[in-house]
Amino acid sequence: MAGNLYEVIVIGAGVEGSATGYYLTSRGIKNVLILEQFDVLHTRGSSHGGSRITRKAYDQPYYVKMMEEAFRLWSEIEQQSGKKLYHKTGILVFGDNNVESYKTSLQANNIPHKIMTGSEANREYNQQLQLPDDYLCIFEEYGGILRATIAVAAMQELFVRNGGQLLDCHKVTGLIPGPVVTIETNKGSFRAKKVIVTVGAWTNKLLETTGLTLPLKIKRTEALYWSTSNPEAFSSSKFPTFIHKKLVGDSVEEFYGLPIHEYPGLLKAGYHSAPEISDPDERDASSCDSATSEIVTEFIQKHFKGVTKKPSIVEICMYTETPDKGPFLDRHPFCHNVIIGAGFSGHGFKLAPIVGKILSEIALGHPPSYDLSPFKIDRFMKPKASL
Repeated sequence: MAGNLYEVIVIGAGVEGSATGYYLTSRGIKNVLILEQFDVLHTRGSSHGGSRITRKAYDQPYYVKMMEEAFRLWSEIEQQSGKKLYHKTGILVFGDNNVESYKTSLQANNIPHKIMTGSEANREYNQQLQLPDDYLCIFEEYGGILRATIAVAAMQELFVRNGGQLLDCHKVTGLIPGPVVTIETNKGSFRAKKVIVTVGAWTNKLLETTGLTLPLKIKRTEALYWSTSNPEAFSSSKFPTFIHKKLVGDSVEEFYGLPIHEYPGLLKAGYHSAPEISDPDERDASSCDSATSEIVTEFIQKHFKGVTKKPSIVEICMYTETPDKGPFLDRHPFCHNVIIGAGFSGHGFKLAPIVGKILSEIALGHPPSYDLSPFKIDRFMKPKASL
């Protein structure tokens, strides 16, 4: 409480905050606290569920380099926790010429991959796919599935085992900057030399108490699960995770999906575009977005064999998006002992161990392991102190 002075307090116990707490304590940092506004492992934010895609394939070469280390760190977490978190399936990226950048990036970083046309992919996955013959398809063997909620739980358990303290049901209501930051919650106040903010869709709600608003959009998205007439063909031992990219009008349309894994007999798919909402606390105020379901249904029916016309399960999730879909990993512009990790734009889960490392390095004043210029706050704005 207010009488204790913590070395670091992490606000938010989703995947990024849990990875940060784990990294700090695994490297010997003492007196670290994580505060979470809901119960641990809740389903209100961006980190819950049975599965997330992981891959090394990325348009941007710097993400490919980060993912190389992320795979090693995920393996470290598996070994220390004794839990299986990564299931290797490979990933198939397919679509029009917008897929070309994946090939360029993988080649530049010597990541093993296989290039196919749509017709070749249809022959390789003859029980599952019906792609246009002229599609460009890239198979990257290290793609796979991360067991989302289990991964978050594993990092939280290691954090506590390493001496960290995790308090859930502590909603942060304000930050009072200074050489020592005071964190006000619904259950009292806490003090820390450094504060790391990883609260996802609640980022601007919290940062507005410090006079800062970041260019973030809160997206309410759906994960849809589909029955198939041939579950064995779509099992995770026979079918990869996938991403589809194609230019439609002036924008690139992107879908993603995973083989049958978390729900028996159900293929997972979604649309990487979602309606914006203004308040994360009102995520469920509107009914399910039927337009998204219709868009994904059309995609599924066009590209896959033997999949039902309506999803069997629809689950809701949120993510926060920046204008360039890259996160903020940076110091608060005028509260330099407050560090911000936000805006992961729907692709941050797989990067979490690296995010935790980077945010820890910033907080501790260590030289950064990566060029952080793509993740600076000032790439969009030059904020001035208002306090």
